[in-house]
Amino acid sequence: MSLFDKINSAFKKSDDLGGDFALDRRITLEKEPDDLEELKAAVDVSDPGSVAAYWVYSVACLSADYDTGMSMMKYLFADIEPYGRGFTEGGGAGRAGWDPYFNERLRDDDYRWLPRAYFVGAAADNGFNPPRPLAVDLHYNKTNTETANDQSLKALGRLNVVYWVQSNAAGNKVNITLSKFEGSDRWYVTSGNASSGLFYDQRAGLTNEARKKLYQ
Repeated sequence: MSLFDKINSAFKKSDDLGGDFALDRRITLEKEPDDLEELKAAVDVSDPGSVAAYWVYSVACLSADYDTGMSMMKYLFADIEPYGRGFTEGGGAGRAGWDPYFNERLRDDDYRWLPRAYFVGAAADNGFNPPRPLAVDLHYNKTNTETANDQSLKALGRLNVVYWVQSNAAGNKVNITLSKFEGSDRWYVTSGNASSGLFYDQRAGLTNEARKKLYQ
């Protein structure tokens, strides 16, 4: 049983955003990492889409194994600016980890399924258990990408691309900002609410029948 299964029971180099990056994309996760080392082998850090898709996977894995999910999130995240919600590694209060508010959601069956709903094929009639191989649809956010690059590309040498993902529960959309610095091929997640957003309350998307299937 993979780490992701346990939730049910407990490219190329580019100096700009031309080509494949500035498009809507479907990223298929051919491997489901069970630990940090497997994540490092699976994710293509030179591809912002791969980093974004494995970020969704890592957040979802918090419900199965908090420490493992958090270690994967930390590997994918660049702590370069403070923020107030969600994953607060190095944030404004200097307190590492996950906001205590979300610990309640990790323990509650009515909430901890929420990140699963962002995978392709997750639906109420299958208890939001997505089919394999796991896949994530990334939608290119042109406006936010251009705004982020206007603010940081020339000043900091920081190139950005913003994708949004949409839940199959109640349709919530979450932006995921990916960034890399001049001279580096590696992309990181840099948006502080790209974790907490995946736990946004969408229990309205649950029917009684769907609720019964969540953790079968």
